[in-house]
Amino acid sequence: MFEPCGLTQMISMRYGAIPVVRQTGGLRDTVFDVDHDKDRGAWEIHGATDAKEPGMDGTNGFSFEGTDEASLDYALNRAIDSWYNSREWFRGLQRRAMEQDWSWNKPALDYIELYYSAIRS
Repeated sequence: MFEPCGLTQMISMRYGAIPVVRQTGGLRDTVFDVDHDKDRGAWEIHGATDAKEPGMDGTNGFSFEGTDEASLDYALNRAIDSWYNSREWFRGLQRRAMEQDWSWNKPALDYIELYYSAIRS
């Protein structure tokens, strides 16, 4: 399946709009499903191996795998249900997504460290 853009979801999260995406390409790399990607989200966002530790929840949206209507419907229903029935939890999800740093700051520091370690070797 085609991924039209890999930035829109990051821009939307910065403003508190929770993404609902198909798991493909950069969308899968940046959107961690609240029900299915807790461990992956904790690792990618916090570098934590245990998503159950306080403050280690890195989930930030809703995703689906299939290319059919039912898959999209499942993800949308979960998002809408969360918004209607768990408003306080949903606000926390928005806050969490807005606080995630998708800038080049950390990767740039990682590359600088790699460069200096290569020079020292």
